[in-house]
Amino acid sequence: MNNKKYVIISGFNLRDNNRGTAALGYGSISFLQQRGMLEENTRLIKLRVYRNFLKHNNRILKNELIRINGIDWNYTIAGIFIAEWWLLRKFGICLPWTKTAKILKQVEYVAAINGGDGFSDIYGTKTFHSRLFETWIAIKMNIPVIQLPQTLGPFKEKSNYEEGRYILQHSQTVYVRDDKFISELKKLGIKYEMTKDLSAYMQPEPWDIEITPNAIGINVSGLAYSNGFRTLAGQFDVYPELIDRLIRHFRDKGHTVYLIPHSYNYEVPEINNDDMVACKAAYERLKDKSNVIFVDKDLISPQVKYVISKMTFFIGTRMHANFAAIYSGIPVFGLAYSYKFEGAFNANGLDGKNQTAMINGIKEKDIDEIINKVERVYLKFFSL
Repeated sequence: MNNKKYVIISGFNLRDNNRGTAALGYGSISFLQQRGMLEENTRLIKLRVYRNFLKHNNRILKNELIRINGIDWNYTIAGIFIAEWWLLRKFGICLPWTKTAKILKQVEYVAAINGGDGFSDIYGTKTFHSRLFETWIAIKMNIPVIQLPQTLGPFKEKSNYEEGRYILQHSQTVYVRDDKFISELKKLGIKYEMTKDLSAYMQPEPWDIEITPNAIGINVSGLAYSNGFRTLAGQFDVYPELIDRLIRHFRDKGHTVYLIPHSYNYEVPEINNDDMVACKAAYERLKDKSNVIFVDKDLISPQVKYVISKMTFFIGTRMHANFAAIYSGIPVFGLAYSYKFEGAFNANGLDGKNQTAMINGIKEKDIDEIINKVERVYLKFFSL
């Protein structure tokens, strides 16, 4: 019988602005339970680095209960002093008398979410490294590492590829949600298992909303609408026009169109990456707002999934907004800014080539072609 009481789910954050990332947290619990790797009496723990040793709150354990699928889980946040982290990361030294050492001895494994698509430098090297803190602790302390279902790669920088290779080769188990990195895994001799995305395991949570019959859902991405997000800045000049025309296209066909944000902070919008801001801008841009509903609510991931599950057809730019449709059985089209879309669609039995369209660098002349492609998918499911 396992006597270690802690499990680390790296990247677990039910309050993440990105409801897709939060959905991975909800889904990871069910996934690990179904695999027989997580018992109800196991405590979840999160590690964080702190700099001010004199601040008492930094040194104490913070505990809370979180409820998922009708089960209350003990969730603990523990701090690691930055000097301890430096010794561990640089030299593999963990001072045996410290609270950190005592906690790490009780960790059964680290299961890494990596944001679903963050084991890559497509969002920049800094973002890639920011996801690896607990994974590197596990490797240095010989704690088993599990890579939960996700998209691996791509890597622009060779140094990031090499770091990713090292981590994967030192992972006990690797799950992937698509085939985009499989050739590399085979070349590296790394065993893997393909499964559904973690969000598939998250159950939708009903709330007080009435959805009209034959509703069309459109997820408007703040990342693309702002056209100013990190390394992707400047690639989406005509995205606002594309969204505007898609709304009018389906509204003119007699549908009610729901604008559904999927990554946002309701109180303090995230600069250049907030879907609530983008949905509001898309709504306000419309001269005729009839039969267009802007879902202006601070919802948790299961509640957003519920709204999407009630659509008749869905068009998403956020991958996890599309996953919410896919795993709810809703016909879907993806406006893609990464190769992960086509692979993820294919991995879930859809036609990734025909049910997605890349929007990076498109011009105004390309909009008609994209709308026609969306229309063909729509007609495939709703031809009269």
